[in-house]
Amino acid sequence: ARATREHRAFTCLLVRWLEDNWPPELPRDWPFTSISVNCDYAAKRHRDRRNAGPSLWKCFGDFTGGQLRYWPRDPGPRKLKDVCALRETDAVLLDGTGERVLVFDGKCAHAVEPFEG
Repeated sequence: ARATREHRAFTCLLVRWLEDNWPPELPRDWPFTSISVNCDYAAKRHRDRRNAGPSLWKCFGDFTGGQLRYWPRDPGPRKLKDVCALRETDAVLLDGTGERVLVFDGKCAHAVEPFEG
């Protein structure tokens, strides 16, 4: 909340960009409560704990790699506590560098692949 207040113009720019590039899979009135901006960060395999709905994925910048490795059939923490036990062959790679914003379930395991740039 503090970052939103301190960088109000940037927050408004991000919201406007998202409104202008809304993914067609989601209804236009779908509410969102947060925007996470990461720079030079490759998240390890994890599940988002507090998500109330879908997550969106979009990458910007001059880099190679950095795809999102995503386990869409992750059974969740009640059936499989350790995300490292998921098989690599069950994951898909999502490339967030294209024109569209990608939609995925952040409560399923995901990780950012190594990148350069």
